[in-house]
Amino acid sequence: MMTGREVETDARGGAEPGAAARALVAAVADLSSTRHAEIAGAIVARLSSGISEMSDDRRTRRVLELAALDGARAVTQFLSDDLRDVVIPDASFGLVRILARQGFPVSLVERSNRLAQDSILRWCLEALAGLSDDAQAVTQAGVAILTRLSAGIDGVSQRLLGVYESERDTWLFNRNASRSARIHDILAERPVEVADAETTLGYRLGQHHLGVIIWSEDTAAVDNELTELEQAVATLAEYFGAAGRALFEPSDERICWAWIPLGGTAEIDLAGLPSIVEGWERPFIAALGAPHEGLDGFVRTHRQALQAQVVARASQLPGPRFVPITSVGAVALMCDDLEATSSWVDDTLGPLAADEPGAAQLRHTLYEFLSNGGSYIAAAAQLHMHRNSVAYRIHKAEELLGRSVRESRLDLENALALCHWLGPAVLTPAGTPAPPR
Repeated sequence: MMTGREVETDARGGAEPGAAARALVAAVADLSSTRHAEIAGAIVARLSSGISEMSDDRRTRRVLELAALDGARAVTQFLSDDLRDVVIPDASFGLVRILARQGFPVSLVERSNRLAQDSILRWCLEALAGLSDDAQAVTQAGVAILTRLSAGIDGVSQRLLGVYESERDTWLFNRNASRSARIHDILAERPVEVADAETTLGYRLGQHHLGVIIWSEDTAAVDNELTELEQAVATLAEYFGAAGRALFEPSDERICWAWIPLGGTAEIDLAGLPSIVEGWERPFIAALGAPHEGLDGFVRTHRQALQAQVVARASQLPGPRFVPITSVGAVALMCDDLEATSSWVDDTLGPLAADEPGAAQLRHTLYEFLSNGGSYIAAAAQLHMHRNSVAYRIHKAEELLGRSVRESRLDLENALALCHWLGPAVLTPAGTPAPPR
């Protein structure tokens, strides 16, 4: 290898313009061929300090070290032999595939490529500075090295990102397929090993779960609808004080199933949900089960959410809305035959079943009155009305019913709940003559 003085002498002896710079580039290439371990160490140190995730895992760290060493050799060959492209070593492909399978974002892969490129360029320029005192030749050589390596390593980065994306897509497909298969095994009550299932799902089964089904009835195509649905689930999880990340499982392009982890919490507060749902950018509908614990609870809360979904889909009320099973359990059982259910509502409520504002006002007052244990005071507080106004409306409802609201109370409560949740689906169209009673 030439010394700095020899490089200068060789360069100055040539008549061709830029010979000194070319000689310095060759000298850097020669020097790098003896310093592979040093260059690799610089790359590993830079990536480890800049991206801690790549050094935390022992296996990833080992592959990183191999990729750095083989990469240093490849760059030396690229500079020395005047190759058209940098030959990407197998270890670099292996590192990218590991990062993809570990779920690292593409931004981390891009950043690691930039840091590796910067480390190599820095080493070359520092080595170049010690080879000659000819500032002009050093500058020209530095520009040549920078230009050549930048173009070569940029091509490497693009190829590695292509491998990452392909591996990532394969990994996501396999992971999602495995996760979906495990979820369906659990819901079908097939035998599963809990620890293995938790690893596959990334979700703890030994806790309380809240089953959620969320979807949109908007027929307009939206590219990122599943992402928006997942974000909506995240807002629900935050509201309920989730003990971890919700388990999200797309059922199709517009419907997703989810389980919100509640830890040891067996009770949830639904009072603030209307404002949460109304705050969503799109009119999603959420059907909720009740909190249940363990593997059996995982299944039970989902089945309850499915029952609540039946009610939501039978309803003709506008969204956005949420439908908790705790409020619609009996209603869900009566949605299979809406024609018969509507006839029963009409028989039970008479004129109060009319789909018109006056009847709706009386139904709402009576619904809150019975929901609050038949207390005028509690109903008045809920409706933000005076107690006497509530009493007046209850009396008016009794006149239309032709009986006391305390008679056949269970039927009355169920009929009012059907009207509350299903709306026009079970109401008598306005103007329809009342049947003889």
